[in-house]
Amino acid sequence: MITIRPAVPEELPQLKDLWRKCFGDPSTYVDIFYQKFCPVEQVLVVDEVGELDSMAAMLPGTVHLPDGTDIPVGYVYALATNPYMQGKGHARQLLKYADEYLQKRGDKAMILVPASPSLHRFFETVGMDECFATRKVEFLASSLTGDTGGGVMTPVAPREYNEIRERYLKDTFHVTYSDNMITFQQIGSHMAYGDLYKIEVDGVVGCAAIEYVQKRRLLAKELLIPHAQMGKAVETIAKEMEASRYHIRTPAFWDGLSGSYTQAFGMIKWYDQDLHAKYCSTQDAYLGLGFD
Repeated sequence: MITIRPAVPEELPQLKDLWRKCFGDPSTYVDIFYQKFCPVEQVLVVDEVGELDSMAAMLPGTVHLPDGTDIPVGYVYALATNPYMQGKGHARQLLKYADEYLQKRGDKAMILVPASPSLHRFFETVGMDECFATRKVEFLASSLTGDTGGGVMTPVAPREYNEIRERYLKDTFHVTYSDNMITFQQIGSHMAYGDLYKIEVDGVVGCAAIEYVQKRRLLAKELLIPHAQMGKAVETIAKEMEASRYHIRTPAFWDGLSGSYTQAFGMIKWYDQDLHAKYCSTQDAYLGLGFD
């Protein structure tokens, strides 16, 4: 018999063990997440006779709509099932319970980022819609010219990063993050030998969250700067952070660099029927960091 419920503090060791088993993240990263960013009580679990088989953190989030409205949403993060227990429908049951949990909390929608493209279809079967996309482009180091136009890139504190970020995304359909969650991103970037950066090109200030995904591959999880400065911003990143390949993500609704393409990124389930009717066809909203 299984029970689905919020976790309790004494189950923290089991939560950490399940996280490491499913995602392989360093213990330090998992410890920091629970110590600073997510109380155990915000994690829903599938309990089968005292064993936690599945879990998902219900982070409080905010979606900013084009009309200027901010709505509370539940950001489902670290959804995981013990590999030995997969195929029993635990994740599906947990998400059904999460619907009730989030609506009772006052959230207007559930959002999440599938861990792989193949999982988008699964989340459609539990009532979620494609909503958030990203524009991606990849460069080989050998294809770059080195012309930074005098661009400068410097590490920046989470609050300043967030201020720059929101200036660019104002009046668009996007997920906003608290300074605390931007700090979570910074910690993750630090552990991947990157950081949050302010990038200045031609007197224009933008921002980027950057980390290494492999020893010679660099990912700008988001680059926010006007199209005219994007190319030089990429050159500036390459000058400061050596790699063989550079992967750049920008909002899907912006013009991208040559060779860029859009890709589905995050999904939503509306609990408010009026919002669903108004925005159900939106597929290029911006979720950005995703903590993926």
